[in-house]
Amino acid sequence: MMTLRTYTSAAIIALALGGLTVRLDAVSQNRDARDRPAANDSHAQFTDGDRQTTKDWYAQHQPHPPAGLRPQDRLSPDQESRLQPGRPLDRDLQSRTHSVPTDLSRRLTPPPANHRYVAIGGHVGLEDRSTHTLRDVIHVHEQDSGR
Repeated sequence: MMTLRTYTSAAIIALALGGLTVRLDAVSQNRDARDRPAANDSHAQFTDGDRQTTKDWYAQHQPHPPAGLRPQDRLSPDQESRLQPGRPLDRDLQSRTHSVPTDLSRRLTPPPANHRYVAIGGHVGLEDRSTHTLRDVIHVHEQDSGR
């Protein structure tokens, strides 16, 4: 009888410790995943297809462009110099951002988690929602401004 109790107790302890080990492993994996950027965040940029799609879309909508892509929305040279991939948008530039029209955003590759497409000063940008960092930019006015 003592042996059966001993084996039962040992089995219960082993199961409890095994469950604890599995739980600790899961916690460790979650912490590791949280501490490193998501795979798609490291590639937060437009594809060549996105660039061509955006320029084609703009060419079709150039007679009546939406806010952020109109001629009167263009940025000053100083503002242009601050619109750089890898840099956060300052408050002035943030105030000039507009959501990209739905029919354009549907044609683009879905943005990475916590990112959005914005129209700003004649450009389409990929912005990190939490840090307001501009990840990439497409200059849509290049073709009509001679740049």
